[in-house]
Amino acid sequence: MVEVRFAFIGSIEGVKCVLDGVTKYSDTGGFCRFFGISQGAHTYSVSKDGYTFIEGQDPFNRPLYESGTTTIEWVPVPGVPWPEDQPWLMLITLEEIPVGILTTTTISAPSKAAVNEKFNISGILYETESGIPISNQPINHSYDGRSIGSSITGVDGDYLKEVSVSETGVWTLKSDFPGTEGLQASRALAGTVVAATPIATALLIAGPIAMGIALFIYGIS
Repeated sequence: MVEVRFAFIGSIEGVKCVLDGVTKYSDTGGFCRFFGISQGAHTYSVSKDGYTFIEGQDPFNRPLYESGTTTIEWVPVPGVPWPEDQPWLMLITLEEIPVGILTTTTISAPSKAAVNEKFNISGILYETESGIPISNQPINHSYDGRSIGSSITGVDGDYLKEVSVSETGVWTLKSDFPGTEGLQASRALAGTVVAATPIATALLIAGPIAMGIALFIYGIS
Protein backbone atom coordinates (compact mmCIF):
# COMPACT_ATOMS: atom_id res chain seq x y z
CA MET A 1 0.00 0.00 0.00
CA VAL A 2 1.32 3.43 -0.95
CA GLU A 3 0.41 7.10 -0.87
CA VAL A 4 -0.94 8.67 -4.06
CA ARG A 5 0.04 12.34 -4.01
CA PHE A 6 -1.29 14.93 -6.43
CA ALA A 7 1.13 17.88 -6.65
CA PHE A 8 -0.12 21.04 -8.35
CA ILE A 9 2.62 23.22 -9.80
CA GLY A 10 2.51 26.68 -8.24
CA SER A 11 1.12 25.37 -4.92
CA ILE A 12 -2.53 25.77 -5.94
CA GLU A 13 -4.87 25.32 -2.99
CA GLY A 14 -8.41 24.00 -3.18
CA VAL A 15 -8.12 21.79 -6.27
CA LYS A 16 -10.77 19.06 -6.21
CA CYS A 17 -9.10 15.65 -6.50
CA VAL A 18 -11.13 12.47 -6.94
CA LEU A 19 -9.44 9.05 -6.69
CA ASP A 20 -11.60 5.94 -7.07
CA GLY A 21 -14.67 8.00 -6.13
CA VAL A 22 -13.13 9.53 -2.99
CA THR A 23 -12.92 13.34 -3.01
CA LYS A 24 -10.30 15.52 -1.34
CA TYR A 25 -8.92 19.05 -1.88
CA SER A 26 -5.33 20.24 -2.23
CA ASP A 27 -3.79 22.00 0.77
CA THR A 28 -1.90 25.31 0.95
CA GLY A 29 1.20 23.62 -0.47
CA GLY A 30 -0.73 22.38 -3.50
CA PHE A 31 -0.75 18.73 -2.38
CA CYS A 32 -3.66 16.31 -2.26
CA ARG A 33 -2.90 12.98 -0.53
CA PHE A 34 -4.60 9.59 -0.59
CA PHE A 35 -3.20 6.85 1.66
CA GLY A 36 -3.32 3.06 1.60
CA ILE A 37 -3.63 2.76 -2.17
CA SER A 38 -2.83 -0.61 -3.76
CA GLN A 39 -0.84 -1.49 -6.88
CA GLY A 40 -2.76 -1.43 -10.17
CA ALA A 41 -5.12 0.92 -12.01
CA HIS A 42 -7.05 3.74 -10.31
CA THR A 43 -9.43 6.32 -11.78
CA TYR A 44 -8.92 9.98 -10.98
CA SER A 45 -9.98 13.51 -11.89
CA VAL A 46 -8.86 17.03 -10.95
CA SER A 47 -10.71 20.34 -11.26
CA LYS A 48 -10.89 23.86 -9.83
CA ASP A 49 -13.27 26.67 -10.74
CA GLY A 50 -11.48 29.45 -12.58
CA TYR A 51 -8.63 27.18 -13.70
CA THR A 52 -7.96 25.13 -16.82
CA PHE A 53 -5.86 21.97 -17.11
CA ILE A 54 -2.51 22.38 -18.93
CA GLU A 55 -0.49 19.16 -18.52
CA GLY A 56 0.52 16.41 -16.12
CA GLN A 57 2.81 13.41 -15.72
CA ASP A 58 3.18 10.37 -13.48
CA PRO A 59 6.45 9.00 -11.98
CA PHE A 60 7.28 7.33 -15.32
CA ASN A 61 6.83 10.66 -17.17
CA ARG A 62 3.68 9.36 -18.84
CA PRO A 63 1.08 12.03 -19.57
CA LEU A 64 -1.79 12.68 -17.21
CA TYR A 65 -5.00 14.43 -18.11
CA GLU A 66 -7.86 16.22 -16.39
CA SER A 67 -9.36 12.81 -15.76
CA GLY A 68 -8.37 9.25 -16.56
CA THR A 69 -6.59 6.25 -15.08
CA THR A 70 -3.27 6.10 -13.27
CA THR A 71 -1.58 2.72 -12.87
CA ILE A 72 0.77 2.12 -9.95
CA GLU A 73 3.47 -0.08 -11.49
CA TRP A 74 6.15 -2.49 -10.31
CA VAL A 75 9.59 -0.83 -10.19
CA PRO A 76 12.20 -1.30 -11.34
CA VAL A 77 11.89 -5.07 -11.59
CA PRO A 78 8.59 -6.85 -12.31
CA GLY A 79 7.29 -8.39 -9.11
CA VAL A 80 8.89 -5.76 -6.91
CA PRO A 81 6.16 -3.40 -5.66
CA TRP A 82 6.38 0.37 -5.63
CA PRO A 83 8.29 1.34 -2.44
CA GLU A 84 5.91 2.07 0.43
CA ASP A 85 8.07 4.97 1.59
CA GLN A 86 7.78 6.72 -1.81
CA PRO A 87 4.55 8.44 -2.88
CA TRP A 88 3.07 7.76 -6.30
CA LEU A 89 3.57 11.37 -7.41
CA MET A 90 1.24 12.93 -10.00
CA LEU A 91 2.57 16.32 -11.12
CA ILE A 92 -0.14 18.51 -12.62
CA THR A 93 -0.11 22.04 -14.02
CA LEU A 94 -3.26 24.15 -13.98
CA GLU A 95 -3.55 27.70 -15.30
CA GLU A 96 -5.86 30.40 -14.02
CA ILE A 97 -8.41 31.47 -16.60
CA PRO A 98 -7.86 35.15 -17.46
CA VAL A 99 -10.30 37.52 -15.84
CA GLY A 100 -11.24 40.61 -17.76
CA ILE A 101 -13.57 42.19 -20.23
CA LEU A 102 -14.12 40.20 -23.42
CA THR A 103 -12.88 42.08 -26.48
CA THR A 104 -13.30 41.83 -30.24
CA THR A 105 -10.77 42.83 -32.89
CA THR A 106 -11.77 43.27 -36.54
CA ILE A 107 -9.60 43.62 -39.62
CA SER A 108 -10.10 44.90 -43.15
CA ALA A 109 -7.61 44.58 -46.02
CA PRO A 110 -7.53 44.50 -49.84
CA SER A 111 -8.15 41.12 -51.43
CA LYS A 112 -4.98 41.34 -53.56
CA ALA A 113 -1.79 43.33 -53.84
CA ALA A 114 1.53 43.27 -55.68
CA VAL A 115 4.80 42.13 -54.14
CA ASN A 116 6.24 44.98 -52.02
CA GLU A 117 3.20 47.13 -52.79
CA LYS A 118 2.17 49.26 -49.82
CA PHE A 119 -1.41 48.86 -48.63
CA ASN A 120 -3.44 49.51 -45.49
CA ILE A 121 -4.95 47.14 -42.99
CA SER A 122 -7.45 48.60 -40.56
CA GLY A 123 -10.01 47.61 -37.98
CA ILE A 124 -11.57 48.32 -34.62
CA LEU A 125 -10.99 47.04 -31.09
CA TYR A 126 -14.04 47.14 -28.84
CA GLU A 127 -15.67 45.57 -25.79
CA THR A 128 -17.65 42.63 -27.11
CA GLU A 129 -20.77 42.96 -24.97
CA SER A 130 -21.12 46.76 -24.76
CA GLY A 131 -19.62 47.71 -28.12
CA ILE A 132 -17.56 50.44 -26.42
CA PRO A 133 -14.39 51.20 -28.42
CA ILE A 134 -11.06 50.62 -26.68
CA SER A 135 -8.45 53.30 -27.28
CA ASN A 136 -4.67 53.50 -26.80
CA GLN A 137 -4.03 49.75 -27.07
CA PRO A 138 -1.44 47.90 -29.20
CA ILE A 139 -2.49 45.80 -32.17
CA ASN A 140 0.11 43.39 -33.59
CA HIS A 141 -0.01 42.58 -37.30
CA SER A 142 1.30 39.51 -39.10
CA TYR A 143 0.85 37.24 -42.11
CA ASP A 144 1.19 33.50 -41.55
CA GLY A 145 3.17 34.14 -38.38
CA ARG A 146 5.52 36.73 -39.91
CA SER A 147 5.36 40.09 -38.14
CA ILE A 148 4.62 43.18 -40.21
CA GLY A 149 4.54 45.70 -37.37
CA SER A 150 2.04 47.07 -34.90
CA SER A 151 -0.24 50.04 -34.37
CA ILE A 152 -2.11 51.79 -31.55
CA THR A 153 -5.88 52.18 -31.42
CA GLY A 154 -7.29 55.70 -31.56
CA VAL A 155 -10.07 57.36 -29.56
CA ASP A 156 -12.69 55.41 -31.52
CA GLY A 157 -10.89 52.11 -31.03
CA ASP A 158 -9.77 52.14 -34.66
CA TYR A 159 -6.33 51.37 -36.06
CA LEU A 160 -4.67 51.83 -39.43
CA LYS A 161 -1.36 50.31 -40.52
CA GLU A 162 0.49 50.64 -43.84
CA VAL A 163 2.25 47.38 -44.66
CA SER A 164 3.76 45.42 -47.54
CA VAL A 165 4.59 41.78 -48.23
CA SER A 166 7.70 40.69 -50.13
CA GLU A 167 6.68 37.10 -50.92
CA THR A 168 4.25 35.70 -53.47
CA GLY A 169 1.54 33.37 -52.18
CA VAL A 170 -1.77 33.26 -50.41
CA TRP A 171 -1.23 34.75 -46.98
CA THR A 172 -3.43 35.07 -43.93
CA LEU A 173 -3.30 38.54 -42.41
CA LYS A 174 -3.94 38.83 -38.69
CA SER A 175 -4.36 41.67 -36.25
CA ASP A 176 -4.00 40.55 -32.64
CA PHE A 177 -4.72 42.41 -29.43
CA PRO A 178 -2.44 40.87 -26.73
CA GLY A 179 -4.74 41.83 -23.85
CA THR A 180 -4.13 43.53 -20.50
CA GLU A 181 -4.88 42.79 -16.86
CA GLY A 182 -8.45 44.03 -17.32
CA LEU A 183 -9.03 43.18 -21.00
CA GLN A 184 -8.99 39.74 -22.58
CA ALA A 185 -6.90 39.18 -25.69
CA SER A 186 -8.47 39.00 -29.17
CA ARG A 187 -6.85 36.56 -31.57
CA ALA A 188 -7.70 35.04 -34.95
CA LEU A 189 -8.28 31.34 -34.53
CA ALA A 190 -9.41 29.78 -37.82
CA GLY A 191 -8.23 28.49 -41.22
CA THR A 192 -8.08 29.82 -44.75
CA VAL A 193 -10.22 29.04 -47.79
CA VAL A 194 -8.52 29.78 -51.13
CA ALA A 195 -10.50 30.50 -54.31
CA ALA A 196 -9.45 28.42 -57.34
CA THR A 197 -8.75 31.32 -59.72
CA PRO A 198 -5.51 32.59 -61.35
CA ILE A 199 -5.46 35.62 -59.07
CA ALA A 200 -6.79 33.98 -55.95
CA THR A 201 -8.38 35.68 -53.00
CA ALA A 202 -8.96 34.06 -49.67
CA LEU A 203 -11.19 34.61 -46.71
CA LEU A 204 -10.18 33.63 -43.21
CA ILE A 205 -13.26 32.20 -41.49
CA ALA A 206 -12.60 33.43 -37.98
CA GLY A 207 -13.59 32.27 -34.54
CA PRO A 208 -15.71 34.36 -32.15
CA ILE A 209 -12.81 36.38 -30.75
CA ALA A 210 -11.28 37.95 -33.85
CA MET A 211 -11.57 38.05 -37.61
CA GLY A 212 -8.81 37.93 -40.24
CA ILE A 213 -8.62 38.44 -43.98
CA ALA A 214 -6.37 36.38 -46.24
CA LEU A 215 -4.43 38.25 -48.88
CA PHE A 216 -3.06 37.01 -52.21
CA ILE A 217 0.29 38.55 -53.11
CA TYR A 218 1.12 38.23 -56.78
CA GLY A 219 4.20 39.06 -58.85
CA ILE A 220 4.46 41.71 -61.55
CA SER A 221 6.13 40.63 -64.79
